Amino acid sequence: MMFATQNVSHSHRLACATTVEEGWNNLETYGYTIHENFLSEEQLSVLNARLDEQAELEREQGVAALSDSGHAGEDRHFGGVEGATAAFQHVNFLPNKGSMFRDLMRHPAALSYCQHVFRGQPFNLVTQSALILRRGAQAQILHADQQAIPFATPFPVMLNIMTCLSDFEAEMGATRIVPGSHLHPSPDMTLERDEAVAAIGGALVPLTAKAGSALIWESRTWHCQWASTSPKTRKSIGTVYGVHFVKPQDVYPAIIHDDVYETLTEEEKRLLGFEVAFEYGGRIAPRRPDDQRSNTNARYPYVPELRRGSPKRAVPLEAMKVAQAQ
Repeated sequence: MMFATQNVSHSHRLACATTVEEGWNNLETYGYTIHENFLSEEQLSVLNARLDEQAELEREQGVAALSDSGHAGEDRHFGGVEGATAAFQHVNFLPNKGSMFRDLMRHPAALSYCQHVFRGQPFNLVTQSALILRRGAQAQILHADQQAIPFATPFPVMLNIMTCLSDFEAEMGATRIVPGSHLHPSPDMTLERDEAVAAIGGALVPLTAKAGSALIWESRTWHCQWASTSPKTRKSIGTVYGVHFVKPQDVYPAIIHDDVYETLTEEEKRLLGFEVAFEYGGRIAPRRPDDQRSNTNARYPYVPELRRGSPKRAVPLEAMKVAQAQ
């Protein structure tokens, strides 16, 4: 197991890894790991260029998700050119916005982390979005990603892999985490932040890292984005995975654009939620006889509301294949 040599609060040295195996150990012990050199220089350059272009054009065309206070600011809105200096911009639904984001979704190390953390259970993408943070962004509320689940789980049901497209420095609002909090009961959220932190582990540690690293934490670990006082811009992509029975934040079978769907590999479709898990969750029925979308591992005929005397007709699978091929 590797540790960064820098000192942080309560003498906790950051749990860093250069291999997935080291990262697994850190996740089990601390609830997080910093995977160094997660991205190659080329991947980092390509992702930065695409994100910068997308974010700029969303502002120019008045559809940027912006806030002057931060990630959870009540002033969140869709806006335009004023976003160039906004404290926070959220670029959502990235699988629609470039193949490099879908490549990141399929990163071999990310999938290996998921296989380990989810104990071999089927999993899919919960959400993938980019965060752009500037000076003035306020600290986020302390939370765990699976706090909406009202009972304890024996292993995490989600995994957040936040790739750093810029350096993460404490003054830039670097994510802060409570090491070991995944092993503690949830805190009383009526407590002040410092009291809640003390109840679940005793320290909020800033996850500082170089661009190209990945901050990885499991969904029972308590954390928050911190306030930014730096003139530097913090950029990251959060790719969140979840076990098959967790309702995703983004329902990609309904979100993916048709032109993007036509380019997806079977693996990408599986990660985006087009797979039925154990014939239990995620079934997709055709919306029309020539509907191209279907589960990767199951197909169903087109069956509308059928009534005597109605012109509506069901379409068997074989006939649907002909219609889809035309």
